[in-house]
Amino acid sequence: MNIDKTLLKGSVILFVTLGMFNFLNFIFQFSMVRLLSIADYGMLAALFSIIYIFGVFSESIQLVITRYTSSENDPGRLKNIMKRSIKKAFIFSSLIFAIYLIISVFLSAFLKIPYLLLAFNGLLLFYFFLIPVTRGVMQGRKAFGSLGFNLVVESALKVVFGVLLVVLGWGIYGAIGAVIIGGAIAFVFSLLSLRDITKSQEKPLSTPRIYRYSGPLFVIVLIITAFYSVDVLIAKIVFSEVMAGYYAIAAVLAKTIFWGTQPISKAMFPITAEDADKKRPSGKIYRNALMIVFLLIAVALIIFYFFSRLIITIYAGEFIAEAASILFYLGVGCALLSFANLNLLYHLSRAELKRYWLFGIFIVLEIALLFYFSGSLVEFSLAFISAAAAFLFGTIVLLKE
Repeated sequence: MNIDKTLLKGSVILFVTLGMFNFLNFIFQFSMVRLLSIADYGMLAALFSIIYIFGVFSESIQLVITRYTSSENDPGRLKNIMKRSIKKAFIFSSLIFAIYLIISVFLSAFLKIPYLLLAFNGLLLFYFFLIPVTRGVMQGRKAFGSLGFNLVVESALKVVFGVLLVVLGWGIYGAIGAVIIGGAIAFVFSLLSLRDITKSQEKPLSTPRIYRYSGPLFVIVLIITAFYSVDVLIAKIVFSEVMAGYYAIAAVLAKTIFWGTQPISKAMFPITAEDADKKRPSGKIYRNALMIVFLLIAVALIIFYFFSRLIITIYAGEFIAEAASILFYLGVGCALLSFANLNLLYHLSRAELKRYWLFGIFIVLEIALLFYFSGSLVEFSLAFISAAAAFLFGTIVLLKE
């Protein structure tokens, strides 16, 4: 199979930079699991699961901006869409933050997390609404180097400030505060990377179908994000704090498979979107992306299968049999989710996604399976695999032309 050069170049750049980004995130998690107690780390994992759900706004906005800037070369028009989007993003984030503060009153009792900690966590909403605008422009312009550099800056700052603030005694507040600081500085850097746009003469850009396109994209990203986040939250509910912490350790490691394949879909999206705008076929691009994702997943699963004990020991600082026993299972579930994600993003890039609301069924199925099969961590993990397999099968059947 001939590999598309643009896809390969973008995938390599993002694979390297996102690899550094994910590695630094791993160092952050590694540091937190060593500096915090198991119970506190389980709480932090639950907070990050909420953060991942916030991420639905970030990913949706970034993909919409990517979609509408992928075939636009005029800096003035790009400035117009970026300026309008940042203004709307700030308004929406303020509104949702106010709603979140009210909901957190109930979440605090349900998840057994202090209200002030949940409220502090909510400040990340502003980050999740603002930075995807500038990163979406970078991705749409296929400026994968600038995009990757911005991600690395964010994660590096998160590690430095995370360790510093936790050591100074801020605990979980320090971990969340580091994420806020890293995101704020990364946003400033993203504006600097787009100087040619911010300094250009603004020109109006018409985007008549942007809201109609945003609907299905938001729903799909919400479903994907919820799918790989809800398991940690349910584990926090059905298991003891220590057992939930064990599950969180394995889950964070397993989800590196999903995050590790993101460079491929991020490189594919603007290419197939531009092909769709110009009425060009893009089946070859999708098959290339599928092949690369398959190879990456195969390597990861082999490592998880043979070295789960070593991986858990290095990550947690001690061997935790409960976490090692489920690492491969969770890896399989995340691999299935990665294929489903690639399939959905390909159809989204070409604006071909219909009956998108039906995919919500699979979240309901996942929640039902996880609550019902919660007798042990292994049983819980097998339920996650079953839900992910059903989700992948659904993307194949429901998207079949």
